[in-house]
Amino acid sequence: MDEAGLKRGADGTRFALTVDYIPGPSVQQKGVAEYLRPQLKKVGIEVQVRASPDFPTWAQRVNSWDFDMSMDVVFNWGDPVIGVDRTYLSSNIRQGVIWSNTQNYRNPKVDELLEAAGPEIDPARREALYTEFQKIVVDDVPIAYVNVVPFSTVYDRGLGNIPTSIWGGMSAMDELYWETPPA
Repeated sequence: MDEAGLKRGADGTRFALTVDYIPGPSVQQKGVAEYLRPQLKKVGIEVQVRASPDFPTWAQRVNSWDFDMSMDVVFNWGDPVIGVDRTYLSSNIRQGVIWSNTQNYRNPKVDELLEAAGPEIDPARREALYTEFQKIVVDDVPIAYVNVVPFSTVYDRGLGNIPTSIWGGMSAMDELYWETPPA
């Protein structure tokens, strides 16, 4: 950070920022935001944790770009085109739209790779394009993944046709049936 011109001041602080978090599960959001405060202080970044009274307030802050850093849940669904593209394509930088490229990330090479990968029908070529994309965004760090929301699904043993796809418990449940009626 020194080389980037972010030298520590007399009090040891390089700069200050605010982190917002989605109200709700405190372990997944507030707890992690609070954890960031002492960790970033070690490198001279003063962090203020800013709570939102409700989800619409948090969403308004994020989609109007009224934040320095925000906890979020980047859910990418079953295909990268559905979730990844919206998060990283510079053509999706849209103020007023939540779960778009709200971090204002721009990288022409990333745009090129995502635009090529989306319609690609050769699985090996598509994988290669997304692999190259991943290497770039890992280096650029427009989003830092610090925790993963645990998703658990429990089914009764007597149920048949349990969803086993990537969608898991978020799949339609209209085709479940009882193989063995519950006791």
